Amino acid sequence: MSTIIVGLYKESGSAKKAFQALVAAGCQEADIETFGGADSADKAAQGLLGHGFDKELAEQYGAAIRQGHTLVAADIADQDADAAEAILDENGSVDLPEPPAAGKPAQKAGNGGSVEQETLQSVKEEVEIGKRRVAKGGVKATSEVTETPVRETVTLRDETVDVEHRKVDRSLSADEEKAAFGEKTIELTATSETPEITKEARVVGEVVLSKTASEQEKTVEAVARRTDVKVEPVGGKAGGNKSGAKPGNKR
Repeated sequence: MSTIIVGLYKESGSAKKAFQALVAAGCQEADIETFGGADSADKAAQGLLGHGFDKELAEQYGAAIRQGHTLVAADIADQDADAAEAILDENGSVDLPEPPAAGKPAQKAGNGGSVEQETLQSVKEEVEIGKRRVAKGGVKATSEVTETPVRETVTLRDETVDVEHRKVDRSLSADEEKAAFGEKTIELTATSETPEITKEARVVGEVVLSKTASEQEKTVEAVARRTDVKVEPVGGKAGGNKSGAKPGNKR
């Protein structure tokens, strides 16, 4: 099991030293992230949220980065977490800056009074409509082999050769007398029939799978939300606008 440890530094140089000290202690560089600069504040806050940090705490770290701090976050095995935390402290990690209390003086006015500030943000959603491919079902064809017994009765011919000796006592005819004393051989061969099976595979049908693609235009509607800040006087005379901002939309 592992845990995420973080160190916050006022100077980027101190954060770099802490990074190098963790690597020297055996931590993998791929397990260590450094966040510095306002453009990385949101990424850092979202990363901490993803690792189980409380939302308010993650946002406080993001705010500290926007104020110029540098955050070092490391994924450390549980048994090494205390040692890694000590390394971060040894290299000058600082506590989170105290967030300004709502409704209390945030700055001094030029006449020696105090100015209370509240902020509303103008927010605009960007909507991007694209497309993605999803499976909607199809057809699967599988060939199967089945066996069907075939039975047929055939007539088989079987021959035998028999030898019969006959006792004869008669005179030879003229033709028999001419051939009687010549050598002669006669041969008779018997045959028999046996069953013979021949097979021929023939195509008797086909299953063809095909798909047809068509394109169509479809209008997709979405709602892009926008928050505008409207400034209007309440009660008595409205105060002056600062930094050239005009009532209506504050950006």
